[in-house]
Amino acid sequence: MEDAKIWEEVLKEAKKHCSDEVVSTWIKPLKIVEVRGDLITLQAPNRFYKGWVEEKYMDTMRKIFNEGLSIDADVRIVVAEGKKRTPAAVEEVQPNGVTEQPYYSNNTGLNRENTFENFVAGSSNQFSHAACLAVSEGHFQMYNPLFIYGGVGLGKTHLMQAAGNRILERFPKMKVLYITSETFTNEMINSLRSKKMDEFRNKYRNIDMLLFDDVQFLAGKQRSTEEFFHTFNTLYDMHKQIILTSDKTPGEIPEMEERLISRFAWGLIADIQTPTAEEKTAIMMKRADMMNLRLPEEVALFIAENIKTENIRELIGALVRLSAYASFHNEPLSIDLARKSLDRFLVKKDRMVTQDDIIKAVTEYFNVKLADLKSKKRTRSVSVPRQLSMYLLRDKLSMSLQEVGDLFGGRDHSTVLHAVQTIEKKVRDDKEIQSIVESIEKTLYS
Repeated sequence: MEDAKIWEEVLKEAKKHCSDEVVSTWIKPLKIVEVRGDLITLQAPNRFYKGWVEEKYMDTMRKIFNEGLSIDADVRIVVAEGKKRTPAAVEEVQPNGVTEQPYYSNNTGLNRENTFENFVAGSSNQFSHAACLAVSEGHFQMYNPLFIYGGVGLGKTHLMQAAGNRILERFPKMKVLYITSETFTNEMINSLRSKKMDEFRNKYRNIDMLLFDDVQFLAGKQRSTEEFFHTFNTLYDMHKQIILTSDKTPGEIPEMEERLISRFAWGLIADIQTPTAEEKTAIMMKRADMMNLRLPEEVALFIAENIKTENIRELIGALVRLSAYASFHNEPLSIDLARKSLDRFLVKKDRMVTQDDIIKAVTEYFNVKLADLKSKKRTRSVSVPRQLSMYLLRDKLSMSLQEVGDLFGGRDHSTVLHAVQTIEKKVRDDKEIQSIVESIEKTLYS
């Protein structure tokens, strides 16, 4: 069977295991380069594509070949060989190895601190992060346009600007422009008043990479939408990269013109979700490093789990407030200090329930003694109520990892963290544990 025919069958089989979006985005761009003996070699467009497929879909690919097509062979993925080319519109050879300075003239609008190096990638943003990395390699026709959506303050602007900054590092002569929807509209209005629309259009239609933030605010603005529509078409037809952000998917933006919605869907639509407590902790730890601030991980985790926001900017603001409070009072960063300085920003969690109430409710439910929970016994009859107790103490009373550990025979914070994370996962996935937690909570609040 020819490679092309085999690949057609692969795509048919892939639809049995993956969504149409996964197949079109990650499987279809691959191609067979060699079928030899017990090894099938696939080629990916770039190393980010290769890494993503290997991490997420490699088992599926093996299953497709081995079970779906009855080809008993292993699968490997390679990256297309050959010299990497700068996008044709800006390709230049620099004499004598001289590195040109990045194109920051005429104000690109980029914040140079928004880089991939200080962006915390995790499960909540890994899809968008991988796509922006691929774009930053200069693979402009792979994801064009790239449409990133998610709630306020989750890192959309940081990520799109990181792609712009990386492009300027790699291709210094490129013309990159970051603009918000509001600024675009205001400039267009001023150009209309001053009869300088030609200058306005030349500015936006003669660039190599357009980073357009908060595109949802164009909705309902007829003239702004019209100008953006033609700008989009011009850049797209010239194979220039467009990255857009929004707080909603294209189809969910009220009053957005259908012709724009359809164009946004031409490329890749990627989301950024609410960060987990662990990701928020990592973000604060990284920002603390940038601020030369000695932030104990336990304090960062406490803030991440108890702050009344999912907005990363507000999270960093809480860290700045804590730092200023510590400096003013000349105290080290601690959970107690975080409670004092951030009191009005923290979620109030059932303060009327005491640790004794929680321990009593758990031990009575499982018919075990506190001494058993403090012991080194690891049998399920003891380990499950111990982990549940730790989880509830953290969840209901916001006790620190060390405080909980001390309560159970001096266990260290990593043991407590593992117990809490184990129960958190089971509360999401295990109906039995869900029922137990609900029963104990009813006892606590009845």
